[in-house]
Amino acid sequence: MLCRFVYFIWLFFCTLAPCALQAQSALLHDIQQLSDDRMSGRKTATEGAQLARQYIQQRFVDLGLTALKADFQHPFSYRSGFSDKEGINLIAELKGCTHPDAYIVMTAHYDHLGIVAGKVYNGADDNASGVAAMLALAELLKTQPCPHYSYLFVATDAEESGLFGAKAFVAAPPVALQHIVLNLNLDMLSRGERANQLYLYGAFSLPGVADYLKTQEFSVKLKLRKRGKGLTGKHQLDWANASDHAPFRRAGIPFLFFGVDSHKDYHTPQDDWQRINPAYLQRMFDSLSQVVLWLDRQPPEWYQAARKTK
Repeated sequence: MLCRFVYFIWLFFCTLAPCALQAQSALLHDIQQLSDDRMSGRKTATEGAQLARQYIQQRFVDLGLTALKADFQHPFSYRSGFSDKEGINLIAELKGCTHPDAYIVMTAHYDHLGIVAGKVYNGADDNASGVAAMLALAELLKTQPCPHYSYLFVATDAEESGLFGAKAFVAAPPVALQHIVLNLNLDMLSRGERANQLYLYGAFSLPGVADYLKTQEFSVKLKLRKRGKGLTGKHQLDWANASDHAPFRRAGIPFLFFGVDSHKDYHTPQDDWQRINPAYLQRMFDSLSQVVLWLDRQPPEWYQAARKTK
């Protein structure tokens, strides 16, 4: 009888407000899956990284994105310390209609720190959140009548050890670099709830972006970073080189880097999905989507004007 009573109480509350598992968005679900213990922290060239790739590949398939190579995999080699190592980027394409030969490249690294001293560093914010947001943006763009630009969604590997996945992409891109009009880099997006903030670096390098953003209302406080270096939380961050946008910046390609403030769980075993505030996560994605859809409507000449030559 008690069990039946508890069941009906549970059913009653689930009817009033959907149960947590039922109400989880694909965004939070993807973060949960990519930061699960079975991924073992997604360190490059480990079984956990392979499991993460399998998950992302299936999500690309589910979203109806196009593979440029078998299984979306683009292997690369890099030198770290005194060793030659291997990484694997995952790349999916979505063709645009108005400017199909001009590409916006969206990057988010899927690797993290792995297991350190017997503890799993799950990297929910860093950077399962960026990969999940990239997948959600791909789904959003698929729902549009047709995006103006073509998109490459790039889940990069070996970011933590030196941005090697992004470097490999820029060194041997699947489309000519001159056809890439913008890099949108997503790295750490889910832990801005304390101040309801989302940082954006690179806006001042694109004519009119900062002015546009200042006239809009967002559900998060979108803070524009002007300088290459600055204090974020307790950490001194080199914004210009902090993540996968750096190789694009060095190649003269316009870029925007979205990320949150550093927090006490950054690069610790406590960076778990349970510490994410779902309400902030949704506000962040609403704001990010607003910016991305606006960027998709800008003419190629606008991006070319911001392009820098070496």
